[in-house]
Amino acid sequence: MNKKTKDTGIGVLVCLIAVILLCSVSWIITCGVIKLITMCFGLTFKWSVATGIWLVMALLRTIFKNSSGTKE
Repeated sequence: MNKKTKDTGIGVLVCLIAVILLCSVSWIITCGVIKLITMCFGLTFKWSVATGIWLVMALLRTIFKNSSGTKE
Protein backbone atom coordinates (compact mmCIF):
# COMPACT_ATOMS: atom_id res chain seq x y z
CA MET A 1 0.00 0.00 0.00
CA ASN A 2 1.57 3.28 -1.03
CA LYS A 3 1.31 6.72 0.61
CA LYS A 4 -1.25 8.05 -1.90
CA THR A 5 -3.64 5.18 -1.17
CA LYS A 6 -3.30 5.73 2.58
CA ASP A 7 -3.98 9.46 2.21
CA THR A 8 -7.05 8.76 0.08
CA GLY A 9 -8.35 6.24 2.62
CA ILE A 10 -7.88 8.68 5.48
CA GLY A 11 -9.62 11.43 3.48
CA VAL A 12 -12.59 9.19 2.77
CA LEU A 13 -12.79 8.23 6.45
CA VAL A 14 -12.69 11.88 7.53
CA CYS A 15 -15.43 12.78 5.03
CA LEU A 16 -17.58 9.88 6.19
CA ILE A 17 -17.21 10.88 9.85
CA ALA A 18 -18.05 14.50 8.96
CA VAL A 19 -21.22 13.45 7.11
CA ILE A 20 -22.31 11.22 9.99
CA LEU A 21 -21.66 14.02 12.49
CA LEU A 22 -23.61 16.58 10.44
CA CYS A 23 -26.54 14.19 9.99
CA SER A 24 -26.54 13.48 13.72
CA VAL A 25 -26.62 17.16 14.59
CA SER A 26 -29.43 17.73 12.08
CA TRP A 27 -31.41 14.83 13.56
CA ILE A 28 -30.94 16.04 17.14
CA ILE A 29 -32.02 19.59 16.28
CA THR A 30 -35.07 18.40 14.34
CA CYS A 31 -36.16 16.01 17.09
CA GLY A 32 -35.61 18.73 19.69
CA VAL A 33 -37.83 21.17 17.83
CA ILE A 34 -40.51 18.50 17.39
CA LYS A 35 -40.26 17.70 21.13
CA LEU A 36 -40.79 21.38 21.97
CA ILE A 37 -43.80 21.59 19.63
CA THR A 38 -45.39 18.49 21.18
CA MET A 39 -44.80 19.93 24.67
CA CYS A 40 -46.48 23.21 23.69
CA PHE A 41 -49.59 21.48 22.35
CA GLY A 42 -49.75 18.72 24.97
CA LEU A 43 -49.17 15.94 22.44
CA THR A 44 -47.29 12.69 22.97
CA PHE A 45 -43.72 12.72 21.69
CA LYS A 46 -42.38 9.61 19.96
CA TRP A 47 -38.83 9.23 18.69
CA SER A 48 -40.04 7.14 15.75
CA VAL A 49 -42.39 9.89 14.56
CA ALA A 50 -39.72 12.57 15.02
CA THR A 51 -37.21 10.47 13.07
CA GLY A 52 -39.78 9.90 10.32
CA ILE A 53 -40.37 13.64 10.03
CA TRP A 54 -36.60 14.19 9.85
CA LEU A 55 -36.29 11.61 7.07
CA VAL A 56 -39.15 13.17 5.10
CA MET A 57 -37.55 16.60 5.47
CA ALA A 58 -34.22 15.23 4.23
CA LEU A 59 -35.95 13.60 1.26
CA LEU A 60 -37.82 16.79 0.37
CA ARG A 61 -34.59 18.77 0.70
CA THR A 62 -32.93 16.56 -1.90
CA ILE A 63 -35.92 16.64 -4.26
CA PHE A 64 -36.52 20.39 -4.15
CA LYS A 65 -32.88 21.48 -3.90
CA ASN A 66 -32.09 24.63 -5.87
CA SER A 67 -29.74 23.39 -8.61
CA SER A 68 -28.47 26.87 -9.52
CA GLY A 69 -25.90 28.45 -7.25
CA THR A 70 -27.82 31.71 -6.83
CA LYS A 71 -30.77 32.45 -4.59
CA GLU A 72 -33.70 34.38 -5.94
